Amino acid sequence: MDCDFLVIGAGVAGLRAAIELARCGSVLVIAKDSLRESSSEYAQGGIAVALSDDDEVALHEQDTLYAGDGLCDGAAVHTLVEEGPAAIQDLIEWGAEFDKEGNKLSFTREGAHSRNRILHSHGDSTGREIARTLYWKAASLANVRFESYSAVTDLLLAEGRAAGAVVYAESSGGAARCAVPRGAAGDGRTRTGL
Repeated sequence: MDCDFLVIGAGVAGLRAAIELARCGSVLVIAKDSLRESSSEYAQGGIAVALSDDDEVALHEQDTLYAGDGLCDGAAVHTLVEEGPAAIQDLIEWGAEFDKEGNKLSFTREGAHSRNRILHSHGDSTGREIARTLYWKAASLANVRFESYSAVTDLLLAEGRAAGAVVYAESSGGAARCAVPRGAAGDGRTRTGL
């Protein structure tokens, strides 16, 4: 099970990471069940993004910090709302089907938002739609491969850093070692394998 990058989990976060990592090398995504079974599949709510004509990123940031009532990390909120529009545009380009009114995206208002900025997909199937879109994008990349019905049973360490994992793969009926090259994890470079 050789790879440059090992992604443990095939939900939205894992699939998005796999898409980005594929630019730099081979990626193996480990999924504990089928690729259509993750917590992301059951996320029913919408996704907030400042993309409508009467909205702006600074206002989205302000609303989020207000709603967080002092519990939010300001830098994380800033990054989230600033990068949100481009991330949603990527999803749309990759085939995500968000609810529309005519030819325009349909934004709703929820919670402490002062503007309509919540996108939904097929009503309350937003998580499923985003996961579907990311799976098809990741699967279209030559550098990404998947191992379903597998479980990570141990992490491999080298010099105090994660350097791979022991994976029980149902397809092979046993444990396999998945090592990430030394240059990917273990020598202090910014690129990591896990």
